[in-house]
Amino acid sequence: MLSWWIKTVLMLLLVALSIVMLFTIGNYISDEENPQLSLPELLGRIDYPLFALLLGVILLYILVESGKFAYLLKVCTGKFRFRTAVKTMFLGKYYDGITPLSTGGQPFQIYYLHKKDIPRGVASAIPILKYIVSIFFLSALSVVLLALTPQYVPQSTVNRTMLIISWISLAINILFPLTIILFSIFPGACKKILSLVIRLLFALHIVKDRDRVTEKYLRELTEYSETIRGFMRNIFKFIPLLLLCIAESLLFVTIPFFVVIAVADVVPTVELAMQIACLVIVTRYTALLIPTPGNTGAMEAAGSLVFALVVGIRPVVGWVVLIWRFFTYYVYILSGIGINIFEIARSALRNRRANKVR
Repeated sequence: MLSWWIKTVLMLLLVALSIVMLFTIGNYISDEENPQLSLPELLGRIDYPLFALLLGVILLYILVESGKFAYLLKVCTGKFRFRTAVKTMFLGKYYDGITPLSTGGQPFQIYYLHKKDIPRGVASAIPILKYIVSIFFLSALSVVLLALTPQYVPQSTVNRTMLIISWISLAINILFPLTIILFSIFPGACKKILSLVIRLLFALHIVKDRDRVTEKYLRELTEYSETIRGFMRNIFKFIPLLLLCIAESLLFVTIPFFVVIAVADVVPTVELAMQIACLVIVTRYTALLIPTPGNTGAMEAAGSLVFALVVGIRPVVGWVVLIWRFFTYYVYILSGIGINIFEIARSALRNRRANKVR
């Protein structure tokens, strides 16, 4: 309990530091003719009908993210449990956000679903399957957008460097889901490759207990691949999940476009939407190489630098990145804290009532 409070406070301090850094970079890249806008100036510049549209897109994104869990719960348990799906999604985002390399989300989602009387096998399968399919489609979309980036983004030494970093980061991040998919298709060959890799790491003294590590990863890969094969035996059940993942990926790369047209004095065009979508992917994969919780700080810094390339938004670049990060990251941190406090308070109240009955 104490460790959770410590992590939460440190996370909030890191977010505050990131926001300060975000506006520091914004002031640095602005000039005398286009200084950063103050909050009152920003409020006077916002197009409120377009900002309402932005809120609608954010709500749709949350519903699609939650809908993936709701659909998988319906398929795997026979019950439509949307409230549980929403909590699972928010808590997963929260624990991804407070752990380095976003590694805490799926384990906690498994724990939370099992706590809701869902069998352990099903509780393990749902977050894993959702993650693999989601990351597969986002990675496929990212390949397309990174390939289009030189066409839509002005090229410079910094931009080309960030693009190269993004390609490397994408390759690294696609290894895990690709390994699971290949393991599902070629289990024998993948077991031999995994054993060889762990043997090499053992020889380099990176892995200490070769047998235990080999057994652990083989067990996990077997569990993941069986989950995928079991679900894909009925392809018609797989299609709705695919459509939800496609919608989620498209919404993810278009949210900043709606932020820009709501707060910056720019004309919305297809070319602008494509440019911003490319910049979102460059920002994401550049920041993913920095192992801070939720890539906090890295996303703000990279976002400020790359979004400054969009013509007409330099005076509001700090606000654009702040609003984007708030609706796609900070809101999950705040919601996760709220849900955890509520669960702790409810558990304490139930224990008190149980003690009174005794």
